[in-house]
Amino acid sequence: MSSILAVVVNDQLTLKYERDKPLPEHQQGYLDGLDKKFEQGIELDGEFLPKPILEERARYMALSLMEGILYQEDAKAAVSLAWLATRLPELKQVKAEVDQQGTRFHLVFDEEYRYSQEVSFTELH
Repeated sequence: MSSILAVVVNDQLTLKYERDKPLPEHQQGYLDGLDKKFEQGIELDGEFLPKPILEERARYMALSLMEGILYQEDAKAAVSLAWLATRLPELKQVKAEVDQQGTRFHLVFDEEYRYSQEVSFTELH
């Protein structure tokens, strides 16, 4: 299990969730409540799914995460990220591309996010 879930938008680290830090009990309770709501069905891509499977729930929450980020709804983004991190322990990254055509994302299970830093070299004379 990866300890970090990274959210990368247009190749930039936007959010990260550290699984090593336990969620407070009230936040865990909120996520459990979401799971109960999912049992009543969800609408995804214009279609009502009466019994969404884990992958459909994950897609729904990833969409919610992207909305939270794009519309600066921090609470929505935080809840969505926590749900994804706790319900999909093998998930390593949510990668998104946002441009004029819209938002595309995919869930990455096989590649850890690698922190990179640009280094500038100055020529010495």
